[in-house]
Amino acid sequence: MAYCPECNIELKGDPQRCYVCGHPVMSDERTDWVVLGMVDGKPFADLARETLKSLNIPAVVISKSGFFGNVGLPLNPIYESKPSSFEISVPATYQDEAMEVLEATLGERWQRKE
Repeated sequence: MAYCPECNIELKGDPQRCYVCGHPVMSDERTDWVVLGMVDGKPFADLARETLKSLNIPAVVISKSGFFGNVGLPLNPIYESKPSSFEISVPATYQDEAMEVLEATLGERWQRKE
């Protein structure tokens, strides 16, 4: 089983490139990813991902309140009282650097995972 080193998607077979993001795949090497924390609101989730990406830190942001694949769309937008939540993950080797970047970029707008 292969995993994409860029987006951490599990790939079936032995592909040369990830069929989700197109990144070259090494089938015998798997990167361990860690969840750094949560951020509320799609604009802040996008800011976190793009800032990390600009510093060559791979990051995956997953909506924890998405609906039918629409990232950030609340399950019931009429009664939703709080912004959508997003989980931020990076490879373990980038954990400390990514934490510093998110602290500087988002400040108190994100909740660090304990």
